[in-house]
Amino acid sequence: MGENDTVEAVLQLLIKDGNLGSTKLEEIFLFEEDSDDELPSHHKITPQHHGKRFHAHTCRHVEVVFKYVDQPPVAHSFRPGATIRKLIKWAKEHFKLDPKEKFDLRLSAEGEPLPLDAHIGTYADRHTCKVTVYLTPTHRING
Repeated sequence: MGENDTVEAVLQLLIKDGNLGSTKLEEIFLFEEDSDDELPSHHKITPQHHGKRFHAHTCRHVEVVFKYVDQPPVAHSFRPGATIRKLIKWAKEHFKLDPKEKFDLRLSAEGEPLPLDAHIGTYADRHTCKVTVYLTPTHRING
């Protein structure tokens, strides 16, 4: 990858290397981590982007359905590059939970906690652009 390559050039390289399956270039969108903006195909990737994380996805938005104890499920749309940390923050505000309390997101009520720095697009169905997550208190071990 050369200095000042465009988003399109980066995506073409990812396709050529087989990192995006059989997806066509025009079906892929690139997002900077936790940004609400899609990077247009002509956007240049410059040295200022060094160290930043990106997420390529076929969905422009991911509909995330949050389930929390006996509350009705609630859906909210995020960009695929949104981190699990950002989703937890949103859910805590929505459900009016103590901001100091620790919570996890899981793909099932008893599943493993999702890594805080993972992108929600990693877990979304690429055809429906949806995922359901469970908001659970972080288990504490008292000694």
